[in-house]
Amino acid sequence: MFGYIRPSIGELRVKEYETYRAVYCSICHALKEHFGVLSTLSLNYDFTFAALLGLALQDDFPGYESFTCAAHPLRKHQRLKEEQHTLPYISGCVVSMVHAKVADNIADAKGLKSAAYRITLPLTARAGKKADSLFPVLAGVCQDMNRQQAVVEAAPDTSLDAAAEPSAHALSKMMTALSENPMEQRILERFGYLLGRWIYFVDALDDLEDDLKDNGFNPFLRKFQVTGEMTDEQKQQIHQYGRELLNITAAEMAAAYELLELKRFKGILDNIVYLGLTASMERVFNRKNKNPQSSEDLSPSSASLT
Repeated sequence: MFGYIRPSIGELRVKEYETYRAVYCSICHALKEHFGVLSTLSLNYDFTFAALLGLALQDDFPGYESFTCAAHPLRKHQRLKEEQHTLPYISGCVVSMVHAKVADNIADAKGLKSAAYRITLPLTARAGKKADSLFPVLAGVCQDMNRQQAVVEAAPDTSLDAAAEPSAHALSKMMTALSENPMEQRILERFGYLLGRWIYFVDALDDLEDDLKDNGFNPFLRKFQVTGEMTDEQKQQIHQYGRELLNITAAEMAAAYELLELKRFKGILDNIVYLGLTASMERVFNRKNKNPQSSEDLSPSSASLT
């Protein structure tokens, strides 16, 4: 996951904003507790959304507590009190996905970039193995995703649907485990599948120029037969097609989401599903430099609304 699944901050109420930050801090704390301090560097907004959704489906809620941390020692923040299911599991998802991403980057990158990723691989590998042991449902999910993605990218006639399938399948498995209720699991399986598709597509659209420059695989470049320099007309065609694809996927995702009975956080989750996805898509189409987490920072280090 890459930081695209986030709220539209201007539409959040102050209380909702603070709640979002509290859950973000809670995942950071769970990462540090289960996987060490370095693992906290891998946290992003996508997994904050997943945590909010998992917590929204639970019957019990632990409440909040104030704390200070080494990153922000002069100011108290809010986090959830000790919670034994969703937050530890989400922290495992974070490190598993990061390890898979590093391994994938090693395979795709060349020269110094590849060497830099290889330095971090042992650290992410240890955390990934621990996550697999703590949460058996995660075992092999991301590795399978990478293997399937390599096969898909090597095929000469890969379609957009086929290219998105490994990510969709991985997110489907991860999201299903957010509930023990069989009915909710079926809904989360479908929701996670669509979420994985959406993230894959928006990230591929965000990577157009980089993939073209580095001669990397990109399903949109392949579909529109872009080689060499991309013309403005080709880029416009890709964006138009990509926008339609993302909107259709988001609509199906919203239909699945509406079937869930949320016990809390509905305002924040509605914001993300109905406003945040569209805002992230527009940022991709309108910005020049890729960095999904750079604008509208919602992390505790950003300025408070209060």
